[in-house]
Amino acid sequence: SASSSSKWGSNTSNNLRGGNGPVKIGLFKAIFFLLLICTTGMLLTAHSLEHHPEGTFANCCRVSLHTVNCAYRVMFNLYHCRLGELPGIICGGSELEEDEYTEEELERMTLRPGIERALDTEHRKALRKVGVEMNMIKPKNGSGKSNGVQNGARISR
Repeated sequence: SASSSSKWGSNTSNNLRGGNGPVKIGLFKAIFFLLLICTTGMLLTAHSLEHHPEGTFANCCRVSLHTVNCAYRVMFNLYHCRLGELPGIICGGSELEEDEYTEEELERMTLRPGIERALDTEHRKALRKVGVEMNMIKPKNGSGKSNGVQNGARISR
């Protein structure tokens, strides 16, 4: 029994006399090593996400973030006794429900100044581009005019 206790490292007088004692690492070295590992991991993650946004590494990062977010939301709702929200969190309830607006809120909303004009301009550009593409696709009929939008015609909304 004495040989098995020294074999498995029990705290005997042999250990106190300079045998296999605990390993001591300086606090500065431990913090430096931790920061080095964290910084390297962040840089590797950023590089991988930038160069391969749909790769396996990026997908693993997304899954781990969603898992941590789900666990946080479950714990938060358990802590605040919001048990009715747990099935939606765990079973993947629609996250769009939080952003839905009532009819009254939608009626009170207005566009920022200049946005409506910018949207009209972009809409006209898109229609013009579609018209040009349609002219290139459609064959000419006997009168020399195209079946679609004619060249030079203004497209209105």
